[in-house]
Amino acid sequence: MEKDEAGGGQDAEAYRHADPVMDEALTWFVTLLDAPADPVTRAAYQAWRNRDPRHAAAFDRLSSLGGMPELQAATLAHHPQTAPSPAAARSAPRRRSRWSGGWRASLTAAALLLAIGVHLQPTLALRLTADHRTAVGERREIALPDRSRLILDTNSAVALDFAEGRRHVRLLRGQAYFDVVSDPAHPFHVTAGFSTVEVTGTAFTVRSDGGRDAVFLERGRVSVSRREPPGQTVSLVPGDRVTATADGLSAPSRPDPAVALAWRDGRYVFHDQPFAAVVDAIRRYHGAPVILIGDRLAGARVSGNYRLDDPIAALRSLADVVGARVTELPAGIILLR
Repeated sequence: MEKDEAGGGQDAEAYRHADPVMDEALTWFVTLLDAPADPVTRAAYQAWRNRDPRHAAAFDRLSSLGGMPELQAATLAHHPQTAPSPAAARSAPRRRSRWSGGWRASLTAAALLLAIGVHLQPTLALRLTADHRTAVGERREIALPDRSRLILDTNSAVALDFAEGRRHVRLLRGQAYFDVVSDPAHPFHVTAGFSTVEVTGTAFTVRSDGGRDAVFLERGRVSVSRREPPGQTVSLVPGDRVTATADGLSAPSRPDPAVALAWRDGRYVFHDQPFAAVVDAIRRYHGAPVILIGDRLAGARVSGNYRLDDPIAALRSLADVVGARVTELPAGIILLR
């Protein structure tokens, strides 16, 4: 097995962490799981560990994850032993411990979780702020105080302000569909990450994730404005979609309404989309991380119509189409490669 500059085995398609030190630590973490007793590997690991205090700190953070001392012993991070001779290493039978299957997969999963910075629980601030929120995979319809209707998509949250004639909803996370009762004297406002939508009576969706908001109008009319700095406004007619980012508002586009609104019926419909983008969409409906490793499959174009209540089945079907391997790790973690 070839070694990269860090010294550990490095698959050309392996996940790479943004922090080079943590990336090297993760490489050693997985390498030592595969060959914890190999003397050459052990010596190279110790040399890497001793070269920089940041190396030891990063590896120890991984090895202590989940309070599993077995990893520290197996990798010799804290208790290095005298390496056996190469001849002894070759002749000694490989013993399987009770940890050799599920333990190894669990630790690899834990390392991936730490490396990509996944947070499986909502933040305390979101819990305190949201009036309504959904769990991963949940979809819920909510009657608002003014008799308007709200449908929350998976892993979404809203805060409401209907006091003293106001009709204001803040989309804190995720996606929501609004069917608004007409009341010209009291406009209905939805505020998301980068935008504010104003209506009097209409039906539309707003999705806020990462670095953008997306507003799709099903019927009626809405105006979409930038929050910061204020001033730029786009008016939509039925069938229009506009996105808002830190850089401004896009020109309206005209997506297929059946595709844009399929999630309301618990389905995901897509045509000729990159595999990576489809995985991004489906992972929102799975309660554990879905990790696409490497760039080999990311750009493959796929189409489909899948139920959102069974994301694993959708991922397996799509993996067959693009030739990806699916590995299920403990706690529902999915690797695609």
